[in-house]
Amino acid sequence: MSKTNENPTIPTKILAIIPAYNEEVAIGDVISKTKKYVDRVVVVDDGSSDKTVEIAKLAGAEVIVHKNNMGKGEALKSGFEAVNDEDIVVTIDGDGQNNPDEIPKLIEPIINKKADLVNGSRYIEGYEFDTPFYRRVGQKVLDIATNVSTGLNITDSQNGFRAFSKIAIPCFKFRNSGFAIESEMLADASEAGLTIFEVPITVRYDLDGSTQNPVTHGVMVLWRVFQDMRFRRPILYFTLVIGILLVILLVIFFISLFL
Repeated sequence: MSKTNENPTIPTKILAIIPAYNEEVAIGDVISKTKKYVDRVVVVDDGSSDKTVEIAKLAGAEVIVHKNNMGKGEALKSGFEAVNDEDIVVTIDGDGQNNPDEIPKLIEPIINKKADLVNGSRYIEGYEFDTPFYRRVGQKVLDIATNVSTGLNITDSQNGFRAFSKIAIPCFKFRNSGFAIESEMLADASEAGLTIFEVPITVRYDLDGSTQNPVTHGVMVLWRVFQDMRFRRPILYFTLVIGILLVILLVIFFISLFL
């Protein structure tokens, strides 16, 4: 029975999935804090070259090891395949930027039957947490693209700190192997008619565990979201393509007038 469930007559088993890639500095602390609120912790090591695996095992987590770096989407897929009879799944990154003490806040709407998927948001209610300007601009673009593609109104589409009910778990396809998985999972949930809820969370930016250039990362995710839109909302996709082409042609036309 979950330590966070205040009603002893309703057993709730909770699994935490932590995708990790070269997170030896923070992973032990993340696991230790997470264990206070869940029944199982599964770390999916995505081809780390440091001591992430050893530290995760010492901290008491079950560890799934990818021999090569396959991407966050593949790590989450492996984690979800490890679900047994848990009622709730929590995903949290292994870099220490999220606060495991906020897990009760994420699972509360699921326990109270208010939501099937709970998305942690850094920006709901106006919270900013000193997000670097270039990151916030990029995140805003990805939020808009994700919301257009899914028909949702999510304030933090790229956040990986989430909670899922048992009925949500079979809905995810895990087509994308990389970081665009965050948007894809929201799209899958929307398509399945799940109830999606957001709660405010905090974040630490003094622990930057990013392994990719943020500009390259953002462009890649945006491209994947755009491609996903082609299959989920083809009319909108082709309308946008035509609109972009028209804008490009107009720009070329006006430039030619001054040459």
